[in-house]
Amino acid sequence: MSQMTAAASTKRRIAVAVSGIAALALLASPLPTAAASAATQSAPMAAKSHTAKTVTKAPSKATTKVATKATAARTQAAAAVAAADYSSIFASQQPALTNSGWATCAAAITWTVDTSGLSADEAATQIANLTWAFDQWTPASGLAFQFGGTENLAYDDAAFSLKPANGSAIQSRHIYLAFIADGDSARLGGGTVGLGSPSQVWPTSKEIITGAAVFRTDHVKQANAREDKSLYMHELGHVLGLAHASETSNIMYPVVSDHTDLGTGDVNGVRSMNKPCNQAG
Repeated sequence: MSQMTAAASTKRRIAVAVSGIAALALLASPLPTAAASAATQSAPMAAKSHTAKTVTKAPSKATTKVATKATAARTQAAAAVAAADYSSIFASQQPALTNSGWATCAAAITWTVDTSGLSADEAATQIANLTWAFDQWTPASGLAFQFGGTENLAYDDAAFSLKPANGSAIQSRHIYLAFIADGDSARLGGGTVGLGSPSQVWPTSKEIITGAAVFRTDHVKQANAREDKSLYMHELGHVLGLAHASETSNIMYPVVSDHTDLGTGDVNGVRSMNKPCNQAG
């Protein structure tokens, strides 16, 4: 994360433009190659040992009951860890904005996307996948989202910001998205395939009012639909104010996969950060 830029004033209050705060999504390690798999399959088997047969007594009912209770306790403990596995994207470097979130107003948060790096068919597919990802966050967050169409956006890689390329004003309660070529960003490349962050926040009420996310064009073209949806859900979680999670059951776990279910930590986190509508600044 980087330091905040100069504030932009309005009649009501001052919104801080958050510059450069972007949380990444990483690719998992590649699967073993066919050659490696074949080598594994053709490896000689270990020689069988010739030991005396051991007769094992079946566990008693009491032992089985204790083991079952222990398993249940471990399961409950793991569930509790996953449920508490969330934090604010601002916590580490901008603690004054920790737990900033979007306001739960009746009016939907709008979103637009720059698909200029995709073909018409690719754009239609990815807009459908993005819409699906927003739909997953709606019941979890209590926020409504509405697609506002495509538009050309100017991307500032150093500041990690997106804004209308025609110079028009940045919209409030709006999320800007874009597909970026690997060569157009020093932030994307290697295993990094997506970035997302809030863009503007009312500091007194900690209300996020704009956000941005970018996705690496070559990755979304090559990935399958579930992998793309997982990536979009993850980056939208950052836009909503969530940092990375530690448990693989949560969508905010930083390694891209085909996981498309929100975890209990994702849901608890975004709900805890939401702000009531019409807060005074």
